[in-house]
Amino acid sequence: MTLEESREVIPMMEDMINQIEEQQNLMAEMYQEMAWRDEQLLLFREENQNLQKLNIGLKEQLQILPSIEELLELLEKKDGEIQTLQGRIQVRNNENQQWKELAEKLNNENRLLQKQNRELLKCEND
Repeated sequence: MTLEESREVIPMMEDMINQIEEQQNLMAEMYQEMAWRDEQLLLFREENQNLQKLNIGLKEQLQILPSIEELLELLEKKDGEIQTLQGRIQVRNNENQQWKELAEKLNNENRLLQKQNRELLKCEND
């Protein structure tokens, strides 16, 4: 190869070397990107397995819980019982009020009788 030919070939070879270096850099970047994605994929798989375990646990818990319909029926039954008890309480409160009024009347009559007894006793003593 002559000096003139090597002057023409060397820049072409330098360009080729630069292109190869650029391709190597691109390949290194692509390799790093793929390694990062593999790492992310492994993390996602692990997270997915954890979520699946949690999901299984939640399904088991849901099977333990009574259904909404059963709870509504129970609530309706208890509500009826509460209303019945409230009615009974109201009746008892009315009865208690009547007994209080009767006790007041009896106490008043008792006071009058005691007063009359004292007056009678005074009259007998005089």
